[in-house]
Amino acid sequence: MAYLPRMVAMALVVAVYAGGVPLQAQPTYDPETREPVVISPTDWEFNNSCASCHGEDGKGAGFLTRVFRGVNPGDLTRLAADNGGTFPVERVYSVIDGRAEVAAHGESKMPVWGDRYMTAATGQWGPDELNELRVRNRIYALVHYLQSIQVPAE
Repeated sequence: MAYLPRMVAMALVVAVYAGGVPLQAQPTYDPETREPVVISPTDWEFNNSCASCHGEDGKGAGFLTRVFRGVNPGDLTRLAADNGGTFPVERVYSVIDGRAEVAAHGESKMPVWGDRYMTAATGQWGPDELNELRVRNRIYALVHYLQSIQVPAE
């Protein structure tokens, strides 16, 4: 529980950034040391988890679109432009995580990365109270990268 104040601080920072302040690096915490770290936008997690559907450039032309006919993964470079010029941090995080999506909104064709990342963390570290933080860090890595590839609103 000693890290609870840090988690509250992280949530406040996310809330501030979600209000439209440009987000370049999100403070979070290293699961092992519980020390603050900064997640900078890199394409590693995107290329590992998303590019097969969304394309290396994020515009929606990944190689799996030929396999899953009729599924349009969408242009991830326009998330801010299509949201009045503000990158929707919380919404993007929720969609990537996928674990809290409301069933009433219908089935999503997108994988539930929160479950996949949790399975990977549990496989690597076993049942551990820090696995949720490890999952959040991976999702934030994607969120930050997606924000870094946004095109200006027209």
